[in-house]
Amino acid sequence: MASEWRRELNGWLQEHMLATSAVISIISGFLFFIGMVGQWYSDSSIAPTAILDFIGDWDIWVLIVGLIIFCFSLYYFWDTRNNMYKFEEMISTSSKKEFQKNWTELEQLARYQLPKEYRKKVAEAREKFGLR
Repeated sequence: MASEWRRELNGWLQEHMLATSAVISIISGFLFFIGMVGQWYSDSSIAPTAILDFIGDWDIWVLIVGLIIFCFSLYYFWDTRNNMYKFEEMISTSSKKEFQKNWTELEQLARYQLPKEYRKKVAEAREKFGLR
């Protein structure tokens, strides 16, 4: 039961990792900002007093947690974009020799790290070069 749920979550995250990491980056950036304002600028006129009153003395923890989540989500965003660029660069070759050289890495990227549309691109390229 738990493995089925986990498999579905992993599949969903693989399809939507770019959007998910972008949304989490925005939310954690906001948490980081609130923690920073609460810790150092709580008397400022731009400080959101309702939010700062709600979190109270926990502002340092909001700052730390926001920073940690922000760093991880930015890493996942960068990693996904980097894998997309790498995939597009490798698959755009017109040489069958280059395609065969990059075949294993293309399959790994398309199957385990990028959305399903990239598997279709690998299948199309495989047919283009006459490979199984």
